[in-house]
Amino acid sequence: MPIGVLTNCAAVLLGGLLGTYLGKILPRGLKDNLPTLFGFCSIAIGVNSIIKASGMTAVVLAILVGFTIGHLLHLEQWTSKFFHNLVRVLHLGGEDIDMEFYITAVALFCCSGFGWYSTLTEGITGDPSLLMSKAVLDGFTAMIFAASLGKSICAIPLPQCAILLVVYMVGRTLSAYLTSTMFADLSACGGILTMAAGFRVSKIKSVPLVDLMPALILVMPFSMAWSALMG
Repeated sequence: MPIGVLTNCAAVLLGGLLGTYLGKILPRGLKDNLPTLFGFCSIAIGVNSIIKASGMTAVVLAILVGFTIGHLLHLEQWTSKFFHNLVRVLHLGGEDIDMEFYITAVALFCCSGFGWYSTLTEGITGDPSLLMSKAVLDGFTAMIFAASLGKSICAIPLPQCAILLVVYMVGRTLSAYLTSTMFADLSACGGILTMAAGFRVSKIKSVPLVDLMPALILVMPFSMAWSALMG
């Protein structure tokens, strides 16, 4: 039973609901500055994850190849259209949603390196403690985004749950083949995505985050191949 995955997704839903309410009563200046401060924190978290890399060459190759694939497939555009329709169908928002800001939230909740790392850990060991810790962080993160984006954030747990359940099953199925080196490189790759999200939220530099997501799929096989080559 993926208790950690379900708890994490429930925390995002609860945070989204609370943030929607708080968004109606918080001062405008506070709502404007909270995402920027969260962006700075994301950059710091990303840097902390990147330095844990075991084989930075594999991580860089995964980022470059993954981004190229994502960009050629127009993943960010398709994701934006999907969530725009999902929010409208669920009656969770109007046409005035900042989709770039919204897709940043989608990337952080559905495809963060720490999220995948924690989910794989639960799939392999059955221990949900990492995801429980992440649930607390994600709940507050959802509140911050929902204070600006409203109840549209409550649509994210649906695809988040689907993606993390797939990752969970991969962990259960391939546990014999996953090494600590591969986990370290996955964390570093996710750190780059988290840092890029921080730059985007802080309006320093905007990179198509969803186009980067194939890197999270590629980094572990690349890490395994690089370790075999260097060994």
